[in-house]
Amino acid sequence: MKTLIQTISNLFFKKEKVDLKKFPEESLPEYNGKVEVDKYMEIDYIGVKDSDDYLFKTPSEILKILNNKMLFWVDQKNNLLGFSDSKRSKLFILTDIKGFEIQNMLPAKGSGRAFLSVGLSNGKFYEISEGEVYTFDKYAEEISKITGIAVTFAPEYYNC
Repeated sequence: MKTLIQTISNLFFKKEKVDLKKFPEESLPEYNGKVEVDKYMEIDYIGVKDSDDYLFKTPSEILKILNNKMLFWVDQKNNLLGFSDSKRSKLFILTDIKGFEIQNMLPAKGSGRAFLSVGLSNGKFYEISEGEVYTFDKYAEEISKITGIAVTFAPEYYNC
């Protein structure tokens, strides 16, 4: 009897499955602090990695200078570092950043990828974007120049 009631109930009141790991842009928190970009660079459009941490709607100040690419930017006055696309931004406290890491996963049985991560003073690394193999290599020097923070390359490995 219980399963019959559940079956009838499901016919009339279907429950939508919600993937909590996907972040619809409308559910992202807004960053309410000031943003004054001092330095920035465009990165070929790849996109900002979804995650539970440090993810916000892209501030309107960034949308004004964004040009259909990913924007890597520094706001020294407000102690911010951001990685933004047209919908979402990863925002970090600039003085908490200890380094950046680029890692390339070479194609083997699976496809290849590249990962750009930020290392914080708490010892944790957070992936901020991913793209095709060697995508971020060409930006390493400029990232270091803009931030004054070292960019390291983690050892490459094969996607086996």
